[in-house]
Amino acid sequence: LPAAPMRRSLVAPLALMVAGCGPPARLALPGETAVVRTPSPVTWLIVAKTRPLIATISQDQKLRVASFPDGVEQQSFDLTGRAIDVFAFAPTGAMVLVGDHSGRVSIWDTGTGTMRFKFTLPRYPGIAVFSRDGATLALAAQGDPVQLIDMANGRTTATLGAPAGGTLALAFSRDGQRVATGDGDTAIRVYDTNTGKLLAENREFLMVPLAIEFMADSASVVAGSGDKYLLFVDAATGKTLRKLGRTAQPVSGLEPSPAGAPLATVFMKSEDMTQPDHAAVRDAKSLEPLADWL
Repeated sequence: LPAAPMRRSLVAPLALMVAGCGPPARLALPGETAVVRTPSPVTWLIVAKTRPLIATISQDQKLRVASFPDGVEQQSFDLTGRAIDVFAFAPTGAMVLVGDHSGRVSIWDTGTGTMRFKFTLPRYPGIAVFSRDGATLALAAQGDPVQLIDMANGRTTATLGAPAGGTLALAFSRDGQRVATGDGDTAIRVYDTNTGKLLAENREFLMVPLAIEFMADSASVVAGSGDKYLLFVDAATGKTLRKLGRTAQPVSGLEPSPAGAPLATVFMKSEDMTQPDHAAVRDAKSLEPLADWL
């Protein structure tokens, strides 16, 4: 559940939902799988992709890492006085990151509870995304070029251009070889992760991309923009592969299934983009709707 930009508190206890898979043409309605009791109402929540861990930030200004579904606390970190702008989990759950409005970025090891790295940005962070294996971090102050950082030593290995308006959305391919950005000049760009070289560019959108992800095969990118379109782009050439007709609301989050077929989309309200709207799942190949949840 991506927290930003939705800052409203969730009342403890926190119920986590999961969709049960049915036949290819439909998905079951979501059902409650666990209730995690938190000491304080939750304001941010993220879930590790490949380990049963969740991380929360609560009104008591504590960052907690807990196992799932039992909710047993593994680590706790004090965030007193910090106004958080970005909150990220390494997909493996091995590291958790927060960046605050002063430009301070902290990364902790969730196993030992020790600080891995500290960075100071010239202004508040706008992007913080780990690669799928946790080996690389994409980090940028709002409006600045994205830096790719080697998590083995904390050194910058590449810089991803300097688009007008900075980068608003970013994703690593599943094989880790490419990184895609949705930029403030409305373009979608694909770079080589190792060198930072620009590989492809697409300028189909009229408004800024708000969400971007690689499909499971890493050969194509899906992105959603403020003009309420979903676009599928060839990651090697930048060519538009498909464009889904105008949606009722703009997309704020995307998550393709590792299996390659279902594509989850989370929408925000166009009249108030700090508020969520609904979540939908489609077949990524046929674009046939599979489920739609308010």
